[in-house]
Amino acid sequence: MRLPNWGWEITLPENTSPDDPITLFTMYYMPEIIDLIVEKTNNYRREPQDNSLSRARANRWYLTCRGEIYLYFVIRIYMTLHVDNEIVDYWSTKDIAPEHPITKYLSRDRFQELHMRIRFHREEVEGLYEKVTNNSLFLSLSLRRN
Repeated sequence: MRLPNWGWEITLPENTSPDDPITLFTMYYMPEIIDLIVEKTNNYRREPQDNSLSRARANRWYLTCRGEIYLYFVIRIYMTLHVDNEIVDYWSTKDIAPEHPITKYLSRDRFQELHMRIRFHREEVEGLYEKVTNNSLFLSLSLRRN
């Protein structure tokens, strides 16, 4: 397939550095978007596999917040840069395993429970698009920001 050549240019808002990853990240994951993820994640009900286990992660759930969701994303990005075989390997304390700095910020159990519960969509969406985020909501938020 032949595509015509065209010039491209990345245009950022004034006073935005392309070398500032946090600012670039928050341009796409604005606080309003993160707040919606927090709301959907906190509203998601997950039952433990075995209700008789009082110490099951699902039984020890407490509400998350914006800062913790940002931290979850940071850890997910870190995991793409430092690849291990299993999620639990990042929290391994074996002598042969590397020490990962993410363990200081979020416990393995909390990370895994967030990973099981995190939601980006509305529960009331049904049918063919039930797993697809409602784009009109995000579009309205991004238009408001501009």
